[in-house]
Amino acid sequence: MFNGERQLNSHRYQAQLKRETFTILKRGILWASYVSLALLFVVLVNTYYFDKEYYDASILIIKFIPLTLIVALGIFTAKTKGLFKVTVHQTYFYLGLLVSSWSLVLISLALLSEQNMPGVESLADILVLVFALALFPNRNIMILVILPFLAFSAMYHSLQFSEAIVYPLTKFLCFLVIILSGQKIISGWFFKAIVRNIEKKKLLSQFKRLALIDGLTNVSNRRHFDEVLLQECKAANRNEQPLSIILLDIDYFKPLNDSLGHQVGDEYLVQVAAILNQALERPRDLVARYGGEEFVMVLPDTDLDGANCVAAKVKLLLSEAKLSHPSSAAGKYVTVSQGVAQWQELEQASALLARVDELLYQAKANGRDCYVSQSQPRSAMQVI
Repeated sequence: MFNGERQLNSHRYQAQLKRETFTILKRGILWASYVSLALLFVVLVNTYYFDKEYYDASILIIKFIPLTLIVALGIFTAKTKGLFKVTVHQTYFYLGLLVSSWSLVLISLALLSEQNMPGVESLADILVLVFALALFPNRNIMILVILPFLAFSAMYHSLQFSEAIVYPLTKFLCFLVIILSGQKIISGWFFKAIVRNIEKKKLLSQFKRLALIDGLTNVSNRRHFDEVLLQECKAANRNEQPLSIILLDIDYFKPLNDSLGHQVGDEYLVQVAAILNQALERPRDLVARYGGEEFVMVLPDTDLDGANCVAAKVKLLLSEAKLSHPSSAAGKYVTVSQGVAQWQELEQASALLARVDELLYQAKANGRDCYVSQSQPRSAMQVI
């Protein structure tokens, strides 16, 4: 049951899991880079104070230069470029350099010591644990990285104690089995955590959508419109760019509900909302249900002439849709009255809404199925 569920979730979230795994992998490699610097420092300090008879610290510093430069370059790139901008090829190339450099360090330490030095074997074992923890989300990469260090530890011990070959072999197998078993358990927890996180994000996205989208017409609701209009007014004031809005009302909508029924009325609201979206051409433009049968359109970077063109397009698209309205005094099809206004400098959003509401009222007073626009100064009014 668990395996079936896991396979189902794995297929559903494969792309997200791949992205999350690679992100954790890059963070693990960066952590391993910091640990590498700390290990180099510990080895040098230990050599200077305790192992002078085995190693020359000045020689070790030279041997450590390639690894130090590679680690420093990796950390510098991650910090300046940004960890999320590092590509897959760059990540694995750096990881290969890091592992190769550490291998050279271990070989150098082994060749420099004339007799058995337990510290070399211990350093290899520590590197096994470091990279196993850093690369646990990807089992194949983890195995490829830790195998050289496991093999070095086993071979070093065998060369120093040739009479006890069973011990390094047993240690090699035990380390490998323990690490693989632990990786399986941790990756299972990791998988579950990612799936829960993805589902949580989707749930939050759905809640946010429910909070901002009108459930019937699938356009923005009044709350979202208020937030967008406030931000667009601030942007227009800051950037000195035009901003226009259109307030629309379906003509004689109550008689339509009375004659055709509320179900048909709801279907017409959905179709009108779709037509309003069709009239817009830019992603930043917004259609919202203002309330009942009223809709509003926010048109950033649009002057009054541009808004009039949108209003005319709405009127044309509605006439082409031919939504039957037997109870309308404006014609036999569904029509809308529209008020069109352009934001004025330093004008508050509430003042703009009050002004466009007056223009909508004027459109209704002029027989409906038309739009009334008012340019600056306010005395200039156009009825179409």
